[in-house]
Amino acid sequence: MKVRQLTLEQKNILVGKVWGYEGQLFNPQLDADGVWFISNEEVNGCTHENGAFEWIHELPSMEYNPLINELPM
Repeated sequence: MKVRQLTLEQKNILVGKVWGYEGQLFNPQLDADGVWFISNEEVNGCTHENGAFEWIHELPSMEYNPLINELPM
C-alpha cells in the first residue's frame, strides 16, 4: 500500500488540522522504519481553498511498512 511521506516538521504542522468537508483531522502515523506518513485519502481529500497546505499534494509516495506488535502468548 502506498502512503505519503512526511518530515517531522510537516507532521507537526498537520497534527490536529482539518482536511475534509466533515471535519476529518490529519492523523500522521509512524511506520516500522520510523518514517512519518499520512494516507493518500488525506492527501486527496484535502479541501483547503486558501492553499495553506498546497504542498501536501507534492509529498513523495512511499510503500507502507506497518508496525507489528507481537503480544506475549
